[in-house]
Amino acid sequence: MLATMPGLAGGILLVIEFLCGAAAGIALGRRVRGFSWGWVADGAIGGIGGLLFVWPSPRIPGVGRLIGHPANGLTPAVLIGAGVAGFFGGLFLILLAGFVKAIVRGR
Repeated sequence: MLATMPGLAGGILLVIEFLCGAAAGIALGRRVRGFSWGWVADGAIGGIGGLLFVWPSPRIPGVGRLIGHPANGLTPAVLIGAGVAGFFGGLFLILLAGFVKAIVRGR
């Protein structure tokens, strides 16, 4: 997806994806204390999840249309889609990390 984007536009999308994923990680970590790794780690985990989820998201039915087609440039659909995909990726990875933490603790 980002390989076809010019450098600046691709960088902007990466920042949006990371920030939305980090926001999801921090929000879930604050809401569910048992899954929290601390707000900095929650943000980092969520941000990484936001970046990772964007690669497979165009192939997921129902989610791919939210991403838009980046060949048209930075349209509102592409920006919002990157934010939504980043949010769900951050949410997914922080949930996964929280489950791992719960398993390690034996709860």
